[in-house]
Amino acid sequence: MSTDEPAPQPSRTFTVTTAPPTTTTPAVPATAAWPPADEHLWLTFPPFPQAPPGVTLIPFSAFKPAGVLQAADGERERDALGIPTVALRVHHDLTAMEKRKRKKTRTDASGAVRRVLWFEDWADGEELRRSAGVVDPSLPRIDRLHQAAYDFKHGRSLASNQEINHLWDRWRLYTGLISGMQAPATRKKNSAMRDAFAAMADAPADDDDDDDEDMPATRPPKEASVMVSNDEDAPPPSLPPSQPKPGVTEEQRQQRREYYREVRDQKMDRFLNDPEKAVKIFLSGYYRDRGLSFSEKSCRDGPILLAFFLNFLLRNRVFPESDKQLRKAVAVAELAQKELPHSFVISRGVPDAFSRGCEHLFGTMTDSWQIAPADPNADAESGDEGAPGAKRQKTEASTEAAVLQEALGPAEIEVVTDDTMHEMEEAAKEAGVDGVHDEPPAWGAPNTTTPAAPPADGEQSWGDPNAEWGAPNDPLVWDMTPKPNSLHEYVGATALPLTHTTGVVERSTRRVKAVIPPRAQQKKSGKNAKGQVPVGPTPEGVERDLEARLAQVVLAPWEEWDAYDKADVTKPTILSQSRGPAIKENGEAEPAPKTGGAPPHNPFKNEITLLADPAVAETLWVGTGLEATWVQLARTDPSVHIEAGGLGEPVAPTRFWYMEQVLAVLPTFHTEMVPLPTTQDVFGEEAS
Repeated sequence: MSTDEPAPQPSRTFTVTTAPPTTTTPAVPATAAWPPADEHLWLTFPPFPQAPPGVTLIPFSAFKPAGVLQAADGERERDALGIPTVALRVHHDLTAMEKRKRKKTRTDASGAVRRVLWFEDWADGEELRRSAGVVDPSLPRIDRLHQAAYDFKHGRSLASNQEINHLWDRWRLYTGLISGMQAPATRKKNSAMRDAFAAMADAPADDDDDDDEDMPATRPPKEASVMVSNDEDAPPPSLPPSQPKPGVTEEQRQQRREYYREVRDQKMDRFLNDPEKAVKIFLSGYYRDRGLSFSEKSCRDGPILLAFFLNFLLRNRVFPESDKQLRKAVAVAELAQKELPHSFVISRGVPDAFSRGCEHLFGTMTDSWQIAPADPNADAESGDEGAPGAKRQKTEASTEAAVLQEALGPAEIEVVTDDTMHEMEEAAKEAGVDGVHDEPPAWGAPNTTTPAAPPADGEQSWGDPNAEWGAPNDPLVWDMTPKPNSLHEYVGATALPLTHTTGVVERSTRRVKAVIPPRAQQKKSGKNAKGQVPVGPTPEGVERDLEARLAQVVLAPWEEWDAYDKADVTKPTILSQSRGPAIKENGEAEPAPKTGGAPPHNPFKNEITLLADPAVAETLWVGTGLEATWVQLARTDPSVHIEAGGLGEPVAPTRFWYMEQVLAVLPTFHTEMVPLPTTQDVFGEEAS
């Protein structure tokens, strides 16, 4: 026997004795005392034993729960008995069934029940959220930022809220945590493509075998993830391995990879070196550049989301060396929670009724939109192929055809230009195609090509000579009733058109410096300074009336403009409709026809006073930026007759202005986003 084998164990014998169950149980008297601890008896109820000494049993009807109260007493939460509670450090996630059973409603002070918003749900127990482990301050800052972003998202309902998840991805894209964003799935487009390919596959085959050899295989394309990026965020999408990008060497690809890593590091350094400025840029310049500032939900949710993340970094001491800068960034996010939603309130109120009334009275002073021709030297009617316009058109058409031919392969492509469309129309006219006429039909004439449907009961046919214009059943009734000028709402039957006209017209971005409420109505003595009774209205009287009825908003020039070629804040300009002395961009002053001794207006340094509706002026917070067209009110010569519908000649400029065409409302912390260099700037044409 081998020594490795275990020795046999002696067998054991167990004796099992079964007994029939007893049907009777010894009864315990009702007055029996509580059994001693060392005795183990089987008890049946009833009868119930007596309670231990010093214990009082409460009937169920008199039981009152004493759990944790939802309302906190000051800063410390207490239960129903007034005992302070202790919050658990570990946050336990709810199961799927518990989440469905959990009520997501809240009762307001008025008693109305509403659904709990996402940030209210996050606020419950937010102070207990910690990182997965203790953050090591010796790790690189980039690694700590990645770990903090992962821990922040863990356990939060970001996946169920696509809008918040989109904002979170935008923030990570801005800080360099990710290099691209996943585009939302387009089920409708994918299903349409599948149906089209299925129809092609089910179509009867052609008898010609030679054509089948030239036809490509009709198989639906494989679903691929589409990455959406901008010029500064992610590398361009790479081609499949079977179709390598022509003209790109391995050395060039390596240079691009190094460039993308460098851009990622620059984005992270932008946030880690100055979190306050990075948050300002994201919530102002970046928001406007990506179109997020035009969504009320994005303006409300974005600052709240950033405040949660920045407070998470502070609470877990992810960057202890940058606590002061992070606290300043939190202050910016909290300020944006008020100003970004309030910008929509301002946008709905400006221009106010007074400015609209002045525009109705004096006419618009904004330059009209003009579409410049593609080439001013091109002669469209000559048809000369040697003209610059025709040559460029042929070059562009050939370039487009070459690009499409390379993308689609052997398919035949024809680029339809304007000349081709004109030739097709002429050919259709010569062929007599229905619906193509040399001249349009006369107004109200019946359509000879398409039979008109009979009118329904009680309706009149279009172009019927017996129909009465403006009848009750006629759907096309134009209201030609003259509308009153909104200016009369403030000043009534004013003499403003006789005493004032337009002066300097400026387009710029200005910051609100002060808001002055309307002055009290002054008592008028009916005499001027020399004691003579004035004849007719005077400019001084009209201006005093405006000061008494309207608020005054002092606007100062914006400090910085033209940070880059597509900046929101541009350099102030004097428009062509301006009438009065003003300093232009080149530093020259344009003299007025009749100067009243006032210095020329300097749009780069001078402040202006805007007359506005008092209710609208209250919404303009100090520091808010407004980009608009500003029109100055100037006094006229009362001795010069003004024709109906005309403007008087400006004699002396005043300090009062009104606005037209508000283009942007900027928060007080607005900071331009200077984009990082793109691959086109770094690698040239070969990067495209």
